[in-house]
Amino acid sequence: MLSRFSVKKPYTVVVAVVLVLILGVVSFTKMNTDLLPSMNLPYAIVMTTYPGASPEAVEEAVTKPIEQSMATVSNIKNVSSVSRENVSMVILEFGETTNMDSVTLEMRENLDQIKGYWDDTVGNPIIMKLNPDMMPIIVVAADVEGKTASQVTDYMEEAILPDIESIDGVARVSVSGDVTERIQVEINQEKLDAMNQKVQDAIAGQFSEKEQELEDAQSELDSGKAELEKAQTQLEKGQDEAASQIGQGSAQLGQAQSELTKNAAEVDIQLQNLESKQAELDTQKKLLTETETMLNETIQRLTETKNQIGQAQEGQQRLQDAIAAIDAQIENLQQQIEGMTEKPEGMTEEQWQYEIKAVEDGKVSFLGDETAIPRANIFLRTTERVLLVVVRFKATSFEELFEKTKALPW
Repeated sequence: MLSRFSVKKPYTVVVAVVLVLILGVVSFTKMNTDLLPSMNLPYAIVMTTYPGASPEAVEEAVTKPIEQSMATVSNIKNVSSVSRENVSMVILEFGETTNMDSVTLEMRENLDQIKGYWDDTVGNPIIMKLNPDMMPIIVVAADVEGKTASQVTDYMEEAILPDIESIDGVARVSVSGDVTERIQVEINQEKLDAMNQKVQDAIAGQFSEKEQELEDAQSELDSGKAELEKAQTQLEKGQDEAASQIGQGSAQLGQAQSELTKNAAEVDIQLQNLESKQAELDTQKKLLTETETMLNETIQRLTETKNQIGQAQEGQQRLQDAIAAIDAQIENLQQQIEGMTEKPEGMTEEQWQYEIKAVEDGKVSFLGDETAIPRANIFLRTTERVLLVVVRFKATSFEELFEKTKALPW
């Protein structure tokens, strides 16, 4: 099919081939050569420090636990280790398709689980992933004419290394084969023995003197011991006397305590009686206070009642005086009514009869209204007529009745 298409459309095939050639030439000219490409190698290293430990101690305490923990990591292929003085290094090999980032996290979790069982001097494990970038790019051998190996080492560390590390892109610079000066001290054994002999002689002389002083002190100690035994005998005798006195004092003290207990019980009984009496006195005091309050209220009410009675008596007297005056006026009006035989001028016979009927029925005609007023008979006299008015009051006291009577227009 491809051959048939090429025969039918040769120009299209030629154009396609030309485009492919052009793209290949352009890609080849633009391609950069990477002498150290970034590669993800399936290797990891766990380094742990154990200061002051021998290789055997490092292997037992650090290396074996790490190997057992790393054996459970996923995609593990091979585990190898190197135990040196103060340092443990475990090398892990994984499968080609392993994701080293996720594996590193899993390794860190497993290490965190075993770190609590290590000694405090064991350092934190360091996990390193192998990368071509960790390999040195340049290895240089250097020497300085006219200087010793130690002087060359000092010159490289003080002058050359700082300059190289300051270059942009340089991550780390290390030196191997350096020489460090050391001072070795050798002691002359003959002179040392002579010096030791002098020291021993001096010590022996001082030892004899101190021995004599020790004997003198021993004699003084013996005499002091004899005096101490004598004093101890006297002390025992004094202790016996003190024990007898203490026994007598204890008996007296016990008796005094029993009496004190008895007195304390009596005092408690008296205190209880006093408390009960105090409670009774408080109750009586409370009752007296309430009674006094009630008496004061009763006296106040009696005083008010007395004042009301006096006012009522005064009102009654005023009412009696008013009734006497009203009776006199009624009598006067009755006399006038008896002498009155003719109706007033300007009033019709019908009005005159109606007024007389209203007076007889106890009613009064006033401004067209008819009002019945009970209780007292009062007569009003005008220039035209004399009307009999019956007035009734609703009063709660004589004083109120008197005041209402005074308010009437007579």
